[in-house]
Amino acid sequence: MKRAAIEESSDVLQLWKGSAQWLQSKGINQWDPDFFRIEQIHESFQDGSEIYIARLNGELVGTLQIWWSDPEVWEALDDQESGYIHRFAVSRNHGGLGIGSLLLDWAETYIRSKGKHQVRLDCMATNERLNQYYLDNGYQPRGVKVWGNGWKSNLFWLTINVLLSYLKELHVHSPVGREDKF
Repeated sequence: MKRAAIEESSDVLQLWKGSAQWLQSKGINQWDPDFFRIEQIHESFQDGSEIYIARLNGELVGTLQIWWSDPEVWEALDDQESGYIHRFAVSRNHGGLGIGSLLLDWAETYIRSKGKHQVRLDCMATNERLNQYYLDNGYQPRGVKVWGNGWKSNLFWLTINVLLSYLKELHVHSPVGREDKF
C-alpha cells in the first residue's frame, strides 16, 4: 500500500467507477458510478483525507480512503479516537484473492499507528454480502444511519488495541481468524 499521488487520480477514479458499475450490475445499490468525479479525488488531496492504493505488477488492484472524522455519517458518535475507512474497493479482475482483507489489515494497523483506538466504516444496509464481509472481518455493528432519501447505512467499528498491533507486527494470527479475538 502506498499513499496515492495526484497523478494517479484517473486510476483511482476508474477503479471506483468500475466497482460502482459492478455493484449496480449485481443489483446492489451501494455506489452510483456518476457520483465519482476527478474533481472529487483532487479535493481529497486538499481536505485532510488520505487515499491509499495497492498495486500488483503495476496494476491498481485496490484502494481505500481514510478520514480522521466523519460527522455526517456518525453524527454524535463521531470522535477523534477513530479512523474512518471510505471508498474501499478491490478491482473486479482481482476479486476473491484476499486483497480486501489485506487492505483492511493494513488500514487497521495504519490507523492504530496514528494513536487511534477504533476503525469505523459504513455500508448500505441492503448490501448483505458486504455487511457479512465486515462482520466476518471482526467489525461490530454500531447503528444505522438513515439518510434523507430513505437509504440506510449500517455503521460498523472495530476496536484495535495494543495487543492487536503487537501481534500484527509479529505476524501472529488468531486461531479464530482475527487477531482482535484474543
